[in-house]
Amino acid sequence: MLFLIGTKDSNVKNGILLNEKCPKCETVDSLHFSIYKRYTHVTLIPLFPVGKSVFINCIHCGENFDYEDLPESAQFKLKNEKVKNSLWMFTGSIILVFFLIFTINNYFNDNETDRLIKNPIEGDIYNLKFSNGYYSNMRIDKVNNDSIYTTHNNFDAYMPYEIDDLDKSQNYTNKKVNYSRKDILKLYDEGDIIKVRRKLNNLNLSN
Repeated sequence: MLFLIGTKDSNVKNGILLNEKCPKCETVDSLHFSIYKRYTHVTLIPLFPVGKSVFINCIHCGENFDYEDLPESAQFKLKNEKVKNSLWMFTGSIILVFFLIFTINNYFNDNETDRLIKNPIEGDIYNLKFSNGYYSNMRIDKVNNDSIYTTHNNFDAYMPYEIDDLDKSQNYTNKKVNYSRKDILKLYDEGDIIKVRRKLNNLNLSN
């Protein structure tokens, strides 16, 4: 994929300064102004603003000149001009921040799951993904040598973010399934176990 990096100007406000002297013809008249914000972009997605420029035009003589050419009174007026919100210029930066947060969160969650899956204890909750596209969870009731005794949740979820909402004690009843440690690791390697949640009180039980 080709990424194009560059800068663009966006007109954020136009207006008129009344009763100001033109630095060219020195006539006291109205001056048109246009304010532009420059922003950096990657493949047309704005990242952040990098500067601002102002262009002035005299209504009387038609000359164009820069902000620095204005008398102090006119510069003061322009400094106090309110421009529209330019939050959209940070679109790329906001997307990048969320992507980094998501990536870092997944990295730590995966590392934590790698550690917990190798040391199952009573009370652990395993989030599951089934081959039919549904999600659910199971609770570890007991660990004995190589045997892991579990109870599956009675309910399924359509989306992965709904799994944790199923984790209620009344939802675990009679779906008892026993596994070996090897079976559990295989389920994890094959993507059937997608997350392990261990509550603080479970840590105390294991100590």
